[in-house]
Amino acid sequence: MYTITDIIAREILDSRGNPTVEVDVHLSSGVVGRAA
Repeated sequence: MYTITDIIAREILDSRGNPTVEVDVHLSSGVVGRAA
């Protein structure tokens, strides 16, 4: 089973110029996932 080791969130602008949140999730296996 993998565990989350770090979560990094930032504010970005979407294609229309609206602020939104982008998040990186780091797992103990070294895998990084990103979503906005």
